[in-house]
Parts: sequence; structure tokens; C-alpha cells
Amino acid sequence: MGNTSTNQPKVLIIEDDAINAFVLQKFIEKKYTAVLAKNGHEALNLVKDASFDVILMDINLGDENLDGVHLLQEIRAITGYANANIFAVTSFAMRGDKESFLAAGFNRYFSKPIEHSVIMKAIDEAVSSET
Repeated sequence: MGNTSTNQPKVLIIEDDAINAFVLQKFIEKKYTAVLAKNGHEALNLVKDASFDVILMDINLGDENLDGVHLLQEIRAITGYANANIFAVTSFAMRGDKESFLAAGFNRYFSKPIEHSVIMKAIDEAVSSET
């Protein structure tokens, strides 16, 4: 059937590591429409053109000028995204990292390696709270 259903929630994955991105995308596509962005600039273009129910964002995107925290601020400034569900998915897992990322404006924080069941539950909760 494919992604013909327009009311299926859309998840944007912003991840510069191709393997991490592929695995996450395959897992999420079992239930939702998953779109992939390899970097912050690609993500900004996608966000401006479409609406996403949840955004999963790596913090280290291989671009020192546009890391996940800066990208979060850019996306929050786009109409319709001020209160979007944006989750940090990162290998930064030192004491205090979670608090600083949540303080920066992320809705949820997940350290890598992520458990797919945990992230799917968070997506399910975010999507169901919108309806």
C-alpha cells in the first residue's frame, strides 16, 4: 500500500551517521512515515516544505556551525514548530547532558545506543497527544 495515507504521522530523522539513520528509519517505518535528513540544512528544507509530527535529532551532525541545539532553535522559529515534538537522540550521555538538552528546548532526550521500544513508545505518546 505504501505511504498513500496522508494522515499517517510523519517522523523526521536528522542523523548524519548513515547506519544509525537507516536502522532507525526501518524501525519507525513499521508504524509511521519516516523521512531522513543527513544534516541540518537538509532538515531545515524538509521542515519548511512539510509538517512532521515528531523530529528525532542527533546533536552532533558533523557541522560545527549547525549542531542539534542550533538546529533546534532554527526549527522552533519556523511557523507551526514552536511546540513541535523534538527529541534529542545523542551519544552525549555525561552527567548533566540530559538536563542541558531538555533546558535547550528538546521535549525528550535519548542516549545512544537507543532502545527502539523506548523511542517508539515516546513517538506513540507524542502522536497520540496531538489527536
